[in-house]
Amino acid sequence: MATNLFGENRTRLGYENQEWSVWTSGMDDIHDRETLGGGALNLANELNATFAQLRFNSTSDLDPVMYAVVLHYGYAWTVATEHALGLDCGVPACDPCSTKRSAA
Repeated sequence: MATNLFGENRTRLGYENQEWSVWTSGMDDIHDRETLGGGALNLANELNATFAQLRFNSTSDLDPVMYAVVLHYGYAWTVATEHALGLDCGVPACDPCSTKRSAA
């Protein structure tokens, strides 16, 4: 069965009770984070940059290609995907989503 990261039949890679996390392919690790901007996005950025450098330094065509993917309640996250599914994208400055959030 194919893994589908986006769309209606997307595959949950993480845990439904973790609001923000980062999944690393290849290692299949999940790193829980407190926030999107200061946590999950920063970690994914750092990991993807590290994975790219490792790949650039490699002389083998057989090295694995790894990715760090931000997860929102266990699903691969992008603003466009969350909006297409009618969900809050989690970005604090997103006007469409922020108007729907409670003022708690």
